[in-house]
Parts: sequence; structure tokens; C-alpha cells
Amino acid sequence: MVRSRVRTLALVVVSGLTVACSQVQRGKTIAVPQFSIAVKLSETARKKLQVIHESVLVIAYFDGDPLPGKGNDNSPMRGVVLGSEEKLVDDKNVATFTDTKISRSNWDDLSDKNYFVTINVVSTRKSSKDNLLDCPDPIDRISNFVGKSTQVSCRLIGEHDESMP
Repeated sequence: MVRSRVRTLALVVVSGLTVACSQVQRGKTIAVPQFSIAVKLSETARKKLQVIHESVLVIAYFDGDPLPGKGNDNSPMRGVVLGSEEKLVDDKNVATFTDTKISRSNWDDLSDKNYFVTINVVSTRKSSKDNLLDCPDPIDRISNFVGKSTQVSCRLIGEHDESMP
């Protein structure tokens, strides 16, 4: 009888903690508005990646400037790091960020809610231990990425193609 009461009490406590934890988790993140990155590869890069069965990965980093007294030295990031998300490009070389979330507690520490996005495009390193792509890193406010596709032109590292920027 005592054991069954203890077992029942333990189940009630665990159930209560589960409910409490799930309620605490709500509101801990903020949804990032949808945006896309269209990767334009040079012909040489496209052929090389295709031959070695290599893919393209787009990484989005989210950060911003802190309110006075908030934030940390997160060099090379800004004082408030919100998170990052990685997406493989699809068959049209587009990475779409649709379900990305960032930290709400860190977002609350931002001096400007129009935070920064830094885009990094790399090869996935499946067939080579090193990144093979040379791409610019677009950096802008989230409002300049939202609802559109931003193009990033890439070539192979060391490739000298006058048609690429």
C-alpha cells in the first residue's frame, strides 16, 4: 500500500514537472521571418562539385547590438548572439530558411530588434576535408532578407573567373 502511494506520488511529481517544463519552454524562441539564399556557382565550380558528389551548405548567423549593460564580447560576432541555422541547397541551388528559431532571452537583450544576418556559403566537406568554395558573405539587417531571395555568387577557391564578382 505504501509502495503504491509512493509510486503514484512519484508519477504525479514527474507528470507535474513535465507539464511545468513544457510550459516554461513555450515562448523561449522567436521565429525568424522566411528568406532564401540562391547560390550561383561558376561553371567550373558546378562541374567540380557535381563530379565529386559534393553539396552546398548555407549557414545563417543571427546577432545584434546589446542594450546598455547587456551582451558579451563574442568576437567576431556582435554583443548578442541569437543563434545560427544550416540549410543544404535544393536542386535549384536555393536554401530556404522557413522554420528557423532564435533565442528569445537573447532577443530581449537587443538594442534594435532589426538584428543582423551573416550568410556563409561552403561546400559540405563530404568528399574533401576542406571547403572548396570562395563566396562573399552577405551581412545585413533581417529586414533586408525577409521575403526574398538573396543571390550569392561562388567559385572554386583559387579559381580566376573574370565573369564572377
